[in-house]
Amino acid sequence: MDSYFFANAVLSVFSKNYMDLKRGLPIRPSEMGVLNIISETEGPHTPVMLAEMLKVSKPMITAHITSLENKGYIIKSPSPQDKRAYYILPTEKAKALVDQAKIDLRHKLDWLIDGLGQDDFNALVAIAEKANNVMKLSDGEGNNAK
Repeated sequence: MDSYFFANAVLSVFSKNYMDLKRGLPIRPSEMGVLNIISETEGPHTPVMLAEMLKVSKPMITAHITSLENKGYIIKSPSPQDKRAYYILPTEKAKALVDQAKIDLRHKLDWLIDGLGQDDFNALVAIAEKANNVMKLSDGEGNNAK
């Protein structure tokens, strides 16, 4: 088997399996990213700040905010300084979901650590971080972005 084909197959399956760790959420994983940020980091959080932190477009964040608001996970609070702007705040429902998701993910990562061993798990995370950094510098075709 071609080594590139094998690498692609392994990484594709790993990616699918990792996404399966987040299965069972009542919202999309990308929406969960918004809840994690607004629940776990100091605010205030604006849509523009969230888009920058998640490295997505403003229309994408707007769609997430609309969906999360419709599902009762966030509220919009008007900015006292600029009446056109608003802050995104988590509801108690959001905080409960984030807390439960952290517990669930921790159990799943502990299971992975038990299977790999702490050293191999740490190596996996370090290699994934290094790969993310390499891909961040790439233009999508393996060339360094300029």
